[in-house]
Amino acid sequence: MIDNLDNLLSNIQQQCDDAAEEMFGAETSRWHNPAHARTMESPDAVGEMKGACGDLIRIYLKIKEDKIKEASFYTTGCGPSIVSSDMACELSIGKSVDQASEIDGEDILKKLGGLPEDKEHCAHLASSSLQEALGNWLHKK
Repeated sequence: MIDNLDNLLSNIQQQCDDAAEEMFGAETSRWHNPAHARTMESPDAVGEMKGACGDLIRIYLKIKEDKIKEASFYTTGCGPSIVSSDMACELSIGKSVDQASEIDGEDILKKLGGLPEDKEHCAHLASSSLQEALGNWLHKK
């Protein structure tokens, strides 16, 4: 009985995963295990934006010698907000502050392979949160 239930649940999960990949592309599978999803202790900068949809994205940065050494995020948003935030962090790590300031929503969308049109705002929200963090760091500096 339990084996049958486990198999049923496994099949349902696989169908959900397949549907998500079909709708959002292969890169969106990162929402299962985003590499940068966590709050950061003692960040050098934090940027937070809330979208019209109600999603909140907070980006944390550690910056040494004008280079982003570490980035992480927290979001209350949907899967596209998670993957967009994760990609914003990934794109910024190792970049100078100036280089990271050029990362925009279109860069995130391109690297993700796109999102459904009604979810593209998530990439722009993630880039805005990154820009807010960089601006806050520059203001402190």
